[in-house]
This record gives sequence, structure tokens and C-alpha cells, in this order.
Amino acid sequence: MPQSSDSILITGATSGIGQALALFYAKPGTKLFLWGRSDTKLQETAQRCKDKGAIVLTYPIDLTNPISAATMLHEIIQKFTINMAILAAGSGDIKAEQDILESQKTLYDLAQLNYVTPSLMGNLLAQYMIQKDIKGKIIFISSVAGFHSLPFATAYSSSKAGLTRFSDSLRLAVKKWKIQVTLVVPGFIDTPMSQRLECDKPFLMPLDKAVQQITEAISEGKKELILPKVFKLLKWIDLIAPSFLRDFILSRIKVKQD
Repeated sequence: MPQSSDSILITGATSGIGQALALFYAKPGTKLFLWGRSDTKLQETAQRCKDKGAIVLTYPIDLTNPISAATMLHEIIQKFTINMAILAAGSGDIKAEQDILESQKTLYDLAQLNYVTPSLMGNLLAQYMIQKDIKGKIIFISSVAGFHSLPFATAYSSSKAGLTRFSDSLRLAVKKWKIQVTLVVPGFIDTPMSQRLECDKPFLMPLDKAVQQITEAISEGKKELILPKVFKLLKWIDLIAPSFLRDFILSRIKVKQD
């Protein structure tokens, strides 16, 4: 089986980090399997990738349905070789200003989209790579929100925390088969998801700079990339700060969403 990363599956390819990574990897000889919820936006990304010489297959799908996602992935790996998968699809919906807590639907959908679906897909891809002796790469896109207990985004922070833990667990589980698992943990990146938030966005990073760092981390085989780097410090502050101080700070963060 080919061992180069020339056959790449990317979820969340309609916008943001997923789309930017699809465009980065699009080149002659590369086959891209692009997933996204909006077929119209997916076709736009696909055409831009084709214009750069890539072979592109598109899969419009709602990734809040983990079983449908796993079924579709199973069908793909029965027909094609996948050397690398970037599981970038996700949503950062937060509590509406007038609500006391997030709705049951928001909690359910974000749990499926941000944690269950990428975990199921990552697990299936790892099994497939082991069976086919492919020393491939599986990349999860999480969030620094997973490091903190955010009262205005309980669904988002908890689902990303789950994905972060799953990624590290999977990395250890498949290490002896030389399958690379890389966890990308972005803070504020200048994407449509961040642009919807009405709040201070400390250390906001341009998308092209984020893509450069992500692709370098993938190429170098890093197990984790937190960007910008300052969020690594904030992670440790959250862990070691007295609980009363941490609770005081987190409970006073105000965020709105368009």
C-alpha cells in the first residue's frame, strides 16, 4: 500500500481551518475526500482544489449523525486508500444571551459533532490503517476551550475536552503500528466561527499563519500543537490556579454570538 500522504480525507472542508487545509494540500497527484454539511459550499471548495490539480471526491453529510458518518467512511475505505485524515469539522455554538443554559438540542448536537463523530471516525481509520499496514496520519482539530470549564459554552468546552482526551488515548493505543495521531488545539483563529463571537479575542491568529503551523506540525509528526503558544501557558494556569480564583474568572467572561 502507498505510504505517502497523497490520499487525504478532510471533514469540515466548507470553511475555516478544514477548507484552508484542503486548499493547502490540493496539488497534482493528490486525491482529496472532502466532507461538509453544505453541498453548495463543498462544491466551491472542491472546484478550487481541482483548479490546483487535485482529484476531488465530495461527500455532503451532516456530521451530527455519527452512525451515518461511520457508515460512509466504511464505504470509502472499502474502495480507496486513505493515507491521512484531518477531522476538522466542528461547531462552537454557545448559550444564547437570554437563556439560562444551553438547549438540550445544542448539547446533543455538539456532543455528536465535536466528540462522538470524530472519535468514531478516528477509531475506524486507525483499525483500517492497522489492517492494511498503512503508516498513516490521523489529525484531530480540537480547541483550547477544552482546557477550561466555560459556563457560557458547556457543550462546546466539554465536547472538545472529550476529543482532546480521546486523541491522546488513541495516539498511545496505535503507537506501535507507527500511525501518527496529531492533536491540533487552536485558540482564536480568524475564521467564520471566531468572527461570529462578540467578545475580546486575545491573540487572534490569521488563518494562513495557523495553516502554516498546523501543516508543519503534521509534517514533523508532532503529537500536539497548541496555537498560539500562549494558550499552553493559560492551560497550566487553569490547572494550578486556586479553584476559587479560577471560578471567579471563568464565571465573569462574557461572550455573545451572532
